[in-house]
Amino acid sequence: MNQEYFKNPNAPTLVATYDATISSSTAITLNAGSTYIEVTAIDKGVFLKWDGTASASSFDEFIALNSTRTYVIPGGTTTVNFIEESATAKLVVIEK
Repeated sequence: MNQEYFKNPNAPTLVATYDATISSSTAITLNAGSTYIEVTAIDKGVFLKWDGTASASSFDEFIALNSTRTYVIPGGTTTVNFIEESATAKLVVIEK
């Protein structure tokens, strides 16, 4: 698939997740058609782990508070897990 597709903000949204209470963790099983995700951390930072359980000592990415990051989903990845940096974090994940 053309790399520009991965960066196209107008690509159709396949799944959207909003979680206002990610205190323990939020695991998302990715849609088979998703090629990238947009992740927004609201109020506090959020840790991301591909195909595993996220923690402050085991994570693949960190999304700073009140920011949005875009990630190409690694090949073979079926789930992504998030956990808040501290209480009151909110999470928005948009699969495209």
